[in-house]
Amino acid sequence: MQKQPYHSDRTGARGRFVNPRLLLRQHRGAPLLSCSGLVIIRQLIERLGIPQAINAGVRVLRRHKPYTESDHILTLVYNLLSGGATLSDINRLGADPAVRRVLGSERIAHASTVGDFLARFAHEPDEQKGHEQRRLRKLRQVIETIQQAAFALLPKQRRQVATLDWDSSNHQVYGEQKEGADFAYDRTWCYNVLYATLAETGDVLYQGLREGNTYTSAGTAEVLPGTIERVGRYFGSVRLRADSGFYDQQIVTICAQREVEFFIVAEQRRNLMKAVHAIPESAWQPFVGKQVQRGRSNEPQRKRRENLKRQITLARKPDTWFKGAPQVAELEFQPATWKRSYRFVIKRTPIIDKDDKQLSLDDGGLLKYAYYVVVTNSQRSAAAVLSIAQGRGNQENLIKDFKHGLGLSHVPT
Repeated sequence: MQKQPYHSDRTGARGRFVNPRLLLRQHRGAPLLSCSGLVIIRQLIERLGIPQAINAGVRVLRRHKPYTESDHILTLVYNLLSGGATLSDINRLGADPAVRRVLGSERIAHASTVGDFLARFAHEPDEQKGHEQRRLRKLRQVIETIQQAAFALLPKQRRQVATLDWDSSNHQVYGEQKEGADFAYDRTWCYNVLYATLAETGDVLYQGLREGNTYTSAGTAEVLPGTIERVGRYFGSVRLRADSGFYDQQIVTICAQREVEFFIVAEQRRNLMKAVHAIPESAWQPFVGKQVQRGRSNEPQRKRRENLKRQITLARKPDTWFKGAPQVAELEFQPATWKRSYRFVIKRTPIIDKDDKQLSLDDGGLLKYAYYVVVTNSQRSAAAVLSIAQGRGNQENLIKDFKHGLGLSHVPT
């Protein structure tokens, strides 16, 4: 394509574009395939030296005839990235000469061969169980080493802060004999997966497969120190965000000892809420979140349109409640079982009726509020603490992309 310059008129206020002349070229030797994005993935894999790292760190096969450990593991990766949902989908990669050419391979292992490779990680008799655990541990260490090599390639301005978001999610399984599968709180037959993601890049820092009925934060304290240390080598500072499922003294203590800034949603237990209700009214200030400036300051602002959703809601359900303008306050509080006190930042939002009048509780005539409480060791303003804590909501999108975008909404193997 021949590029044409951008032309401005005499006033310099507007631009005029010229349609460029198109040059079409035909390359008869290029393969046609639906997953051409694998070319970029292969280039990234080669740049990070992933095959060499896997073969040097993971020992599963006694002989390589002809496939190595990296061949099997990367075949699983290519299968997922090309839309494969089950182990048998690997066979379509090997049957497509265009895919083999893009991946630079003469042949790709059959699904049964890859399945035999995975079976070597399965539970063995007791005398071999320690060897099996070492294999899994070595594989995780290799993955973490590769990820650290990717962090080193980031420009310095993108490595100033690392925000670790923690959560868990259910991955459904279909087999009735899957070891560790159990019914979750929503009666789903599944595994429960512990996630740690990096907000700045979208990377999955940790993924732990657990039984389906496991509590959301179980095992976090064991893997959190290593995760903080690994990320802290490449980033200027580290901070942690999590929901109320991670409201735990041990997690808070680990962060405080390592000078990690944490923002954890607190469980609204009786003693804490009693202290919140005792905050004087004069301490509550209007909460102003992040404001998005629309247009230039010297331009007339567009008139806000009427809330159509509220109108329809009132027409169908006249007694519906709404939320009013939020307020923010803070206090120093020590939970009953904790060894020290921490800073708690509270946002309360009044519940109002259709006439914008605040509702009262049935007993005592107290005004009705919705509360959002965050425990933190940050010295930032209360509004900044709440804004950072609420930013964790994007982790749900990362987990959704990981589960559904890669076909991991269930665990096939």
